[in-house]
Amino acid sequence: MNSEITKYLQELKKYLRRLDDSEIKDIEDFYIEYLEDAGVQTRAEIEEKVGTPRQLSLRILADYSLKDDGKESGGILPKTNIKTAWLIILALLATPATLIIGVALLGVLVAAIGVAFAVAVTIIALAGAAIFITLTSLYVGIFLLFTKLGVGLFYLGIGIIGIGALMVILPIIYLIIVTVVKMVANFIRYIYRRFNKKEVR
Repeated sequence: MNSEITKYLQELKKYLRRLDDSEIKDIEDFYIEYLEDAGVQTRAEIEEKVGTPRQLSLRILADYSLKDDGKESGGILPKTNIKTAWLIILALLATPATLIIGVALLGVLVAAIGVAFAVAVTIIALAGAAIFITLTSLYVGIFLLFTKLGVGLFYLGIGIIGIGALMVILPIIYLIIVTVVKMVANFIRYIYRRFNKKEVR
């Protein structure tokens, strides 16, 4: 095997440490065959064909991340969605030809995270206020049961309603945030897959 190909693949493997040894071996075997069939001899020719080791590693990691998503049974966690979207964006940013797409998708991801963060902060503030009001109502209600039964029951009722409302509303809001993150991640995956199909053609 060409020494330049060997050096290139050794450098590539350093960027792929998060993958299993068997996966790295499969990647190495594939690119050995691919580059030898392409007849490249110099480092410049290799990088012209597949990009720098860093660029190629980002594309590989993005592809593997998409494959892992496909293996997941059930819903994918928001953290996984964000990680996959981030790897895809890095892969697009690493190549001059897709830099503009990467920047645009990065803006979409940052905006989505910003909205999710703002919503989360609002939810925490509202939940905190609701919990305070609920606990206060329960405390006042229990205290007044022994002096003013009707008023005490009224406040206890408010407290119980508050607990029920929190149990219903918080999961719904969480589901909305998860859905928004998933939609953004799926959009980024869709753009990346479309781009890969065009590259293959």
